[in-house]
Amino acid sequence: MATSLDFMSAYPLSAKAAVHTPVVFRAGMDYLGRLPWPSLEGLRDFARFARIGDSALRTALSRAKAEGSLVVEKDEAGAKRYRLSQAQLDIGLSLIHAEQRPEGFILAVFSFRSEDTTERAALRDLLRDFGFRKLAQNTYINGRIETAGLKAEVKKLGLEDHLFVFTCPDIEDADLVRRILALFDLEARKAELSAYLKRLRAFLPEGLEDDELARRLLYVGPVHYENCEVGEPPFPATYLPEDYPLKEIQAFYGERLALGQDKMLAYYTKSNQ
Repeated sequence: MATSLDFMSAYPLSAKAAVHTPVVFRAGMDYLGRLPWPSLEGLRDFARFARIGDSALRTALSRAKAEGSLVVEKDEAGAKRYRLSQAQLDIGLSLIHAEQRPEGFILAVFSFRSEDTTERAALRDLLRDFGFRKLAQNTYINGRIETAGLKAEVKKLGLEDHLFVFTCPDIEDADLVRRILALFDLEARKAELSAYLKRLRAFLPEGLEDDELARRLLYVGPVHYENCEVGEPPFPATYLPEDYPLKEIQAFYGERLALGQDKMLAYYTKSNQ
């Protein structure tokens, strides 16, 4: 029988994920402009809950600033606040809500000279960040994501002349679709998601104290993103088997988020004064 501790043991957060989680939450609440961006104290409180020590937290913050995923700014009182960069926000938005994607696929084809190994590697890493999977040599596939953020990042790298993006709104060849799906082990994926759902239910039972519920819901955020957004096969939900557990996971998690949103806001506000 799954227990609440099983979830954190099975899905430990990295220091990087723990640092980004409160910042991503604030970005998602952007319509509530009165909310401050996270402070160091707020990041530390959540990181300790996620079993991340202070030293690892400092290292993760330094790396996030260096790579440009977090931007540091000062508020009116001169206190440091940590804001999500636009590039990081674009990557996240391109990957969520796979079940709402239009029909079809996107193919990304790139071409380099044999000696351009650094540039090729940079583009491959960027495609993976946006959820693309390798289909063939120099060809990656994804569902129908919004590509504006991807193209902007490719342009920043100066590699726009090497990448060709093709939208395939419909594939009438059922055998071709079957071959694409065969690249991904859906049966193993179903088993992974079933185990995830069992642990998730045990981690988010009814009756949790306010701050405990808030911290747990925040903890689930990056785990859910990695397992149910980034980890999903890169095509629309209409191609998945009927007994695929993703819809049940989304429904349960969405219900818990709706019930706990006020508690998350209260915890965030209190810990980031």
